Amino acid sequence: MIDLIRIKKITDDLIQEFRLTKEDELYECCIEGKKIGYAIIRNKINDRIFLIISTEYQNMGYGSIIFESLLFKINEPIICAVPFQNIKMQRIIQKNNGIEIGRNKEMIQYIIENIK
Repeated sequence: MIDLIRIKKITDDLIQEFRLTKEDELYECCIEGKKIGYAIIRNKINDRIFLIISTEYQNMGYGSIIFESLLFKINEPIICAVPFQNIKMQRIIQKNNGIEIGRNKEMIQYIIENIK
């Protein structure tokens, strides 16, 4: 079971490290008390969900589980932009009903309207 622990007090250090605003929600992602990464819900921009998973915990399905949990927290259609080289995140978004809506030189943009 993955726990998402909301960090209530977003300090200036965290704002700088994760490029946050005071309106954003920052979560520590933990398994059995061990931190495996962070998740961010951005509340003021279209690109709403951002995940950072430690390398040693990647390719184990944790990103998918965390992403889906964040979708349930938002519970409304969202837009996600992903760099072309981030194939893992593209797969997570597609698995969660993400539909491609645009591209530019660096990013693919998806919309997720139907939350499972």
